[in-house]
Amino acid sequence: MINPIATSMESLEEQNKKLLKTQYALEKKVSQLKDFAGIITHDVRGPAHNISKMLEMYESTDDPELKKASMDYLKKISKDLTNNLNELIQILQIHLEKDIPASDCLFEEVINSAVLQLQDVIQQKEAKISLSLNIKQILYPRVYLQSIVYNLLSNSLKYTKPNTAPIILIETYEEDGNYFLTISDNGLGIDLNKFGHLLFKFQKSFHSGFDSKGIGLYLIKNQIEEQGGAIECSSEAGIGTKFTVRF
Repeated sequence: MINPIATSMESLEEQNKKLLKTQYALEKKVSQLKDFAGIITHDVRGPAHNISKMLEMYESTDDPELKKASMDYLKKISKDLTNNLNELIQILQIHLEKDIPASDCLFEEVINSAVLQLQDVIQQKEAKISLSLNIKQILYPRVYLQSIVYNLLSNSLKYTKPNTAPIILIETYEEDGNYFLTISDNGLGIDLNKFGHLLFKFQKSFHSGFDSKGIGLYLIKNQIEEQGGAIECSSEAGIGTKFTVRF
């Protein structure tokens, strides 16, 4: 004879499992959408500032060669920014229905996009950027990889020592079956004994006198961990910083 109480209990357990699964899925969606909002508000600020600066340069000079160079740069960065925003919009539309799609990303292409968006500060600080790309491409959500590279490179260019040109090395390699990306610099560095536990926290910054909202590292840590990876930092105050991303 079928026990109606036992059957009812099993039915309730199944419903609870489904509710928990739905709750987890919704929480994940909300978290990912917050990440996208962060990408839009944080990562677009730099390129938009560069466009504004270049427009000022274009309008303030009568030199035809400088005007042409300014306009050429404006066209390139505007196209690059438009492409990134269009891709972000498409992914957002897809993401409302399912997980973020991954695609084949060429590291050099993504790095070049970040360099273009940060060209103004690169030239201003006479930064030297070297690449050692033993891994050429990776299957990864492109919008996340662009955000990771842009934020880490932007930090290396921002937190520099006075009267010292930034020297930045970007590497990719494989180790124990995992892909890694590292970005190292000769900048101000971070006292990890003092600030290490706060490094990836929301709205935390460790150097005064800089235009920093303390969002970038928090943002990319969430993106990396969401994809099953990890990010670590090794740094010494006054010597430099190295971020290592395991995909």
